[in-house]
Amino acid sequence: MPFSDHFFQTFDTEIEPVLPYLSGRVLNAGCGNRDITGTLTEHKATAVDNCDIASEIPGAVLCDLTAIPQPAASYDSIFCNAVLEHVQFCDATMAEFHRLLKPGGHLVLCIPFLQPFHASPTDFRRFTRDGMVELGRTHGFETVEVLPVHSMAQTITWIVWALLTEKRRHLTRLAVCLPLLLWCKLSKRTDFGIRENANAFQIVLRVPSAGAAATN
Repeated sequence: MPFSDHFFQTFDTEIEPVLPYLSGRVLNAGCGNRDITGTLTEHKATAVDNCDIASEIPGAVLCDLTAIPQPAASYDSIFCNAVLEHVQFCDATMAEFHRLLKPGGHLVLCIPFLQPFHASPTDFRRFTRDGMVELGRTHGFETVEVLPVHSMAQTITWIVWALLTEKRRHLTRLAVCLPLLLWCKLSKRTDFGIRENANAFQIVLRVPSAGAAATN
C-alpha cells in the first residue's frame, strides 16, 4: 500500500472484532514477516504457528499454503489475512485449511473487495461479501459472521492514488490526494455501517462439528 500506516488504523485495531474466534492452537497462514503471536496469546490463543512460503519470523513453517506439513485436525483456528488475493490456487488453499481444522474450528479470512491491484508477487482476485460466503460454503464451512474492514476514506483514497500513479499524473496526485489523506487521518477506524461496498471483508467460517455433519 502506497500510504503510511499513519493514515490507517493499527493492525491490532483492525483485527479486534475477530480475536474472540482465534483460540487454542492457531495457524497464522500467510504470515509474511508480521509476527502477531503476542496479540493472539493475549486473548484466547494458547499457541501460534506462523506459516508462509517465505518469512523472516524465527521458527516459521516455510511451505506453500496448499501443502502445509501438519496432520489433519491440527488447529483450533486459522487466521489468513489479505493473502488469498495473492494465492494462485485459492480452492486448493481453502481445502487445505479445512483439512487442518478440528471440527468446530474457526477460519478467519480477510480478502479485499474495493482495492486497487497490488502485487505480492502478483494479485489474482477480489471477493464481494456474497462471494466470500459462497467460497466458504463450497469448501464445507458454515458462515458465522462477515464484517467490513476500513472506511470509505481509505477505499476512495487508495483507488484515486493508484489510478493517478498508473497514469503518471504525479502533480495531480499530490494536489488531489492531500485532502483525501487528511480524510483518511480523520476516518481511521472501520465503518461498520458499510455492508456491501467495503474496502475488504473479514469472514469468520466454522467447520461443522462432527454431530452437525452427521445430522446433515
